[in-house]
Amino acid sequence: MAADSVNFRLATKEDAVQLERLINTAFRADTTAQVFLSADHTSVDVTDAASIAAKIAQPDCTVLAGTDADGALVAHCSVRRLDADRAWFGLLAVDVGRRNRGLGGRALAYAEDYARREWGAARMEFDVVCTRAELIAWYARRGYRATGETTPFPYDRHGDWRGVLRDDLHFITLGKDLSEVPAATGAE
Repeated sequence: MAADSVNFRLATKEDAVQLERLINTAFRADTTAQVFLSADHTSVDVTDAASIAAKIAQPDCTVLAGTDADGALVAHCSVRRLDADRAWFGLLAVDVGRRNRGLGGRALAYAEDYARREWGAARMEFDVVCTRAELIAWYARRGYRATGETTPFPYDRHGDWRGVLRDDLHFITLGKDLSEVPAATGAE
């Protein structure tokens, strides 16, 4: 499929409702059974507009919105400064109708460039659910490697997901040295 044109910008609180829809729709589209017990997880919300607006307002955190040529929101991710050398990548989501067109890779590259350019980050890290083999492989093709760190899955924060999530989940941390990453552009 042809690559879509996308421009990245800082998200605003006014974007929160649209980003909520984009993110939740993207996560609900996962049909791999790598996280969910069944395909019936359409009621699962991974975020809400209030949480997105709060993240936008946080210092040392940047929420990035990818827009198409018509200004529609088609991609989302966030990047947070951990310390002087490291940034944390989070919640990559792409419009489900535009998957497999390179938007996710461009969002990741833009976030890497942003962290390096704005904060001087030398390393990007994030966590991913351990069972997401295809997603972990996707990040590996982009230079990310497991750090050896793991964290428990926060089942207690997702009580309404009982019976929907697998019971063997935890997070693994992936990381990448940003020193060799070519600069990204916001427009294609």
